[in-house]
Amino acid sequence: MLFKNSIITKNVIFYGSLELLSHLYFTIFKIMKNPFNEFYHVPSSQELLDIAFSRAMKSSAKVSKNAPIIIKAKKKETMRIKVAIKELIDRILNIIKMVPMLDELPDFYRELASVLLNTDELKLTLGKLNGILPVLSQIEREHLKKLNKIEAPKEGDSLRRSAFGRISSIMNKQKKNLVYLNNIRGRLREIPSIDDALPCIVVAGYPNVGKSSIVKGISTNKKIDVQEYPFTTKKLNLGHIEIKRRFDTIKLQIIDSPGILDRPMAKRNNIELQAILALRLISDLILFVFDPTPACGYSINSQIELYYEIKENFTKEGKIELIIVFNKKDLASSSEIEYLKEKINMREEPLFMTNALTGEDLIKIIRYIEKRYV
Repeated sequence: MLFKNSIITKNVIFYGSLELLSHLYFTIFKIMKNPFNEFYHVPSSQELLDIAFSRAMKSSAKVSKNAPIIIKAKKKETMRIKVAIKELIDRILNIIKMVPMLDELPDFYRELASVLLNTDELKLTLGKLNGILPVLSQIEREHLKKLNKIEAPKEGDSLRRSAFGRISSIMNKQKKNLVYLNNIRGRLREIPSIDDALPCIVVAGYPNVGKSSIVKGISTNKKIDVQEYPFTTKKLNLGHIEIKRRFDTIKLQIIDSPGILDRPMAKRNNIELQAILALRLISDLILFVFDPTPACGYSINSQIELYYEIKENFTKEGKIELIIVFNKKDLASSSEIEYLKEKINMREEPLFMTNALTGEDLIKIIRYIEKRYV
């Protein structure tokens, strides 16, 4: 068996774990689809209670019309308690199953999740939610046992109200946990679905140098937000480039990554770390964008330092090609361009000069990529 209880219980001891195993296997091994895509809306504690109690009160037990009133009362209240608790347990299990086992995810998704949120807090929250399931089952057993001993119909109604009261108390204690899960789901669902079978081009550079404009101009993703101020891009944006060959069409992935500042790794924020992860784990080709002018708000020397950091750390000793783009060529003077060429020793890497906002010369980048992958 692929999963053992020791693995599952490393983070959370799941109630009904056999049911979860098949789900986890399917979620983890789907081919490079964002494993958080099925992390849907998490109901609040009050929503869960309303649904459970509403269905419980509408339920009816099968009992003969000629049966004594006391038997009818026992059956009716027994059914209501069972339905309410089953409804809650099923829905809580579904919430737990929506979140894949983080430790079993591919490196990219696991590390990106840890950048976007506190994964220990997520595991603890799921554990707390899972922990109330046996408590709900215990409430059911206790009240059904008492129902068997009632001597008047009113006692059955009183016991059912008592059970619903305890259930409400337990669920209300999970209010913060359910709100937390619903708050983080948006961040996790925004992670792009990377296809490991397709080449991935990562566009990197300082904030506000034109990375988003370039990706928007050469890829299928036309919804990328482009602004004139830095750090507009706060997440990884995925686009595709389709290359038509003689007999077929191939598809490439291109990632618009957030801007990175030239500073120690420990001082980089979560936005920058997303770009670092993309460069380290999924890049087959790096497109580094410079702004040779002061327009981006950052010095050219800082951009050069970042360029050398990426070249030294993420090209895997030359195994991953690095393409250089000088953007905003309409604003750059000849002296600014020559200074940058000299500082980065432009003799080996291919160089492209573009004006991404107008689309000028972006076709040259596309043609180069086409030749590389055909």
